[in-house]
Amino acid sequence: MKNITHIFFDLDHTLWDTDKNAKESLQEIHQEIKIQENFNVSFDLFHATYQKHNDILWKKYAKHEVSKSDVRINRFKYSLEELNIFNDNINEFFASHFVSRTPLKKNLIEGAIELMDYVKDRYTLSIITNGFKEVQYIKMEESGLSKYFSHVFISEEVGYNKPSPDIFKHAMQTSGASIAENCLMIGDSLEADILGAIKAGMKAVYLNPESKNATENDFITVKSLKEIKTILK
Repeated sequence: MKNITHIFFDLDHTLWDTDKNAKESLQEIHQEIKIQENFNVSFDLFHATYQKHNDILWKKYAKHEVSKSDVRINRFKYSLEELNIFNDNINEFFASHFVSRTPLKKNLIEGAIELMDYVKDRYTLSIITNGFKEVQYIKMEESGLSKYFSHVFISEEVGYNKPSPDIFKHAMQTSGASIAENCLMIGDSLEADILGAIKAGMKAVYLNPESKNATENDFITVKSLKEIKTILK
């Protein structure tokens, strides 16, 4: 891939291993408040239920259909209620402890640091994320990612959520990228990262380890971060 000067990365599920880090925190909380013992709900069942509601709410958040507080509180409220656990204190414990401890987790997607070391002196690097501002900086610092990036663009601060082209255009302008075609977006969400970036004129690489929804032809699809190094050579 030639003439690339600026690379923009999504953070969650692309570099920072959101699933693994979240699962570790949820399992700790599940054990601490004895959900299995008190309600006969296994962690695997709770985790699957949480993932379903969390995914739905994040998609709604990207479309401005729900608020930040809706995501934080209701992903646990809806999950617990589906499992017949109606307890505001438990809901609040999950919501508060999950947000406080998960950003401290350090698990990264396989190949993240190797890719960062390869691109750090070759391109201007930035993050574009829909995540919440008070935790995204902590994630990056704790996991060792902060040092690689010149800019971090968080939807909550910019005022636009991916996939709006406006957040990508803002990121390009602020990072000094004068030509959109010289910019590359790398992310795991087809709608938010890839199609949003393309609408803004960027090139895009879709990190798609499960080979799902890969029917478009105007971007490159990879299954792992290590493949991106080969594409950039």
